[in-house]
Amino acid sequence: MMLTGKNAIVYGAAGPIGSAVAKAFAADGATVYLAGRRAKTLDQVADEIRAAGGTAETAVVDALDERSVDDHADAVAAAAGSIDISFNLIGHEQSFGTPLVEMSVADVAAPVRAMLRTFYLTSRAAARHMINQGSGVILTFGGYGEPTANLGGFQAGFGAVEALRRSLALELGTHGIRVLTLQTGGIPEAIPKDFPEKAARAIAEDTARRTMLKRAATLSDVGAVAVFAASDRAASMTGTALNLTAGAVVD
Repeated sequence: MMLTGKNAIVYGAAGPIGSAVAKAFAADGATVYLAGRRAKTLDQVADEIRAAGGTAETAVVDALDERSVDDHADAVAAAAGSIDISFNLIGHEQSFGTPLVEMSVADVAAPVRAMLRTFYLTSRAAARHMINQGSGVILTFGGYGEPTANLGGFQAGFGAVEALRRSLALELGTHGIRVLTLQTGGIPEAIPKDFPEKAARAIAEDTARRTMLKRAATLSDVGAVAVFAASDRAASMTGTALNLTAGAVVD
C-alpha cells in the first residue's frame, strides 16, 4: 500500500469527492482525519472506512475559520505525530446562470474570496507542521479549464487558488513539501442527488462529449490519482496540475 504510515487531513470529507478521496487514502494505508461541518455525515463516512478495515477520525471544522483550522491541525499533529497530507475539498457557494456584467461585485468576488481563503488557511496550517517534518503533500482540486459562460466568479476563484498553489510550491519545496492540483473537467457522479434528473443527465452527456475519451472522470479516478499524488511514487512532482479531464483540457 502506498500510504502506509501517513496521516491525511481531508477537508469537506463528507461530500462526494471528499469521501471518495478519504476512502481511497484509507484503503491505501493512511490514517484519515475527516474534517467538515456536520458530525453526522462525517461519522457515516468514518464508519464506512472502518468497516472496510481502514482508520479514520472525525472533527467538526470550519475550513473558512482561521482558529478552527489551526486548532484542528495542531490537535492532529499532536495526536498522530505528523501531518503528511492535506487535501481541501470543501464545497463552495455558487452564483451560476447570470452574465458577469449583470452581477454585483459582491457576488462575483464571494467565491474568489472564499476559495482563496480556505486553501490558504488549510495549507498554512499543514505546512507549519510539515516544515518541521521536512516533508508533506498539499493537494487542491480544480485547476484552470476552458472558459465557460455564466459561472460568475467560480472559475476566477480556481484561478486564484492555482496562483497561490504555485507560490506555495515554490516557497515550500525547499522544505520537502509538494503542492499539487487535481484537475477534472467535471464529475457527473458528484452532482447532488436532489438536482433535477434531466438537467443532471444533460450535464453528464455534455461533460463526456467534450472529452477525447468520451467519458468523464469518475470518483474512483479521482481517488486513485489522489493516492498516487500523495505517495512517494510522485516524489518528483510539485507545482503542477495532474490532468484528469479525459482530454477535455490539453496542455
